[in-house]
Amino acid sequence: MSTTEVESGNEKLEALHQRLAENALAGHWQSRDQAPKLEPWVWPWSAIHSCLMEAGEVVPIGGAGDATARRTVQLINPALTGPKATSRTLHVSVQLVKPGETAEAHRHTFNAMRFVVQSTGMYTTADGEQMIMEPGDLLVQPGWAWHDHTNITDEPAIWLDLLDHPLTRYFDSMFSEVFGEGGAQPITKPDGYCRQQFGSLRPHAAAVGPKAVAYSYKWTETLKSLELQAAGEGDPYDGALLEYVNPVTGGATLPTMGCSIQMLRPGEATKPHRHTGSTAYHAVRGQGVTTVGRGETQELKWGEQDCFFVPPWQWHQHRNLSKSEPAIIFSVTDRPALEAFGFYREEGS
Repeated sequence: MSTTEVESGNEKLEALHQRLAENALAGHWQSRDQAPKLEPWVWPWSAIHSCLMEAGEVVPIGGAGDATARRTVQLINPALTGPKATSRTLHVSVQLVKPGETAEAHRHTFNAMRFVVQSTGMYTTADGEQMIMEPGDLLVQPGWAWHDHTNITDEPAIWLDLLDHPLTRYFDSMFSEVFGEGGAQPITKPDGYCRQQFGSLRPHAAAVGPKAVAYSYKWTETLKSLELQAAGEGDPYDGALLEYVNPVTGGATLPTMGCSIQMLRPGEATKPHRHTGSTAYHAVRGQGVTTVGRGETQELKWGEQDCFFVPPWQWHQHRNLSKSEPAIIFSVTDRPALEAFGFYREEGS
């Protein structure tokens, strides 16, 4: 039977469709619907911040009797009609912890990372280690690591939450647990433990531990390395770009998510390229425009602290709008998950 005959329909075909439906079956010829394509998008920091501050007045941490609840504003791709997230694999939100607040300790199967936007000495505790949160720091808290957040300062703290929550939900692997004693977990490890255990000099036992560990990438070191990279030729598609490397495996930051930091030098414009991974960006410094598409294009204009998103397999290029100052962009992608499944592909013009 040809495709045209199947599509035209007849009484026998309709009867077959009815019988298939009654038995929770379907024919391949009925599977024509495609999920809507994700949209390129910009979330201005002015809107994010104002909504977050308003939430701080009306939404408590651990509200509605849920000790695991956090006060976050989520970045939602408007194309998603099912569960809301930034993409089908990534969840990016912005969290606020006010002075004197503690977000209670819990753990969950999905992986989490925090990129700090604002903090004057707040800390998070991950698997018994206190990690001070300073602007520009990236903190990794892999799945099933205990973590809590405590703001002992006089200023609110704000950071990006980067989660593979949608992917974990898709696999029906969502589990969570509240710390048995409630509140914050005890600090059982000395300052800088993770960086000492998994630095360039480490105990032999650290080399055969878990594939992902709680870790802190400090902004002072990140910026210094990025400036050294920017002094060279750079990459034609991404400018000066560095990846946050897993200190245990030497590979992607986490098995399902990878993070990068890149600098666009004054006036720099990158060449167009595309890849199958979803990528969410946060402008740490500067202002620019990211052009998405080819032929019929869309311009995502971004300024300092804005967030934006480039969907999979869409041509895109970045341009620094300043002729005198560099632009710095942090990003998170699902590329490691795609590579693990053999789905990753990249193409440059």
